[in-house]
Amino acid sequence: FNATKIFRVAEDFFTSVNLSAMPDTFWKYSILEKPEGVELICHASAWDFYDGKDFRIKQCTRINMEDLLTAHHEMGHIQYFLQYKNQPTVFKEGANPGFHEAVGDTISLSASTPAHLKEIGLLENDDTDFEATLNHLFMVGMEKIVFLPFGYIMDLWRWNVFQGKITPDRYNCEWWKLAEEYQGIVPPVARSEDDFDPGAKYHVVANVEYM
Repeated sequence: FNATKIFRVAEDFFTSVNLSAMPDTFWKYSILEKPEGVELICHASAWDFYDGKDFRIKQCTRINMEDLLTAHHEMGHIQYFLQYKNQPTVFKEGANPGFHEAVGDTISLSASTPAHLKEIGLLENDDTDFEATLNHLFMVGMEKIVFLPFGYIMDLWRWNVFQGKITPDRYNCEWWKLAEEYQGIVPPVARSEDDFDPGAKYHVVANVEYM
């Protein structure tokens, strides 16, 4: 496996369910590995250049399971772009941000099943007993269900900032109040308004919504 192979495997999954192959421009212009000597934000992202032909992914791909599933997720965004590429520009966006994320996550969940991993040669067999199935479901639950309150407070915090309910002098304090209320967690060390913990999340600083 290399970075290109990972994305070819993702493409094969989409075409197997009668969705589109990636256009030639995707393979020509996407950044699938971190270029040497170039400063780059390595957070994986998908891009629509709004000309109906140019769609790209930027991802500093590592050869592991996490990045294999991330490749499926990001290519899910490209699939959405391809489906509305012929619409007027004003309609070239998801029904809401959650739709875009849902397409990628649904595909990632399907691609991570033991049966599929066996089919693409990453598992020797998919014979799963009760404990193995339980462990797999627990892993999925920890990744997806536990994330839900975090995803919610992230956008709730942003909305409250935009509405003026959270002022700059309380950005960090209000973030942790929401985290304690909805996630049941507190910071492991003392935090203050000299810190800006929400900004550690890419989606906050890049103004990317979840909901």
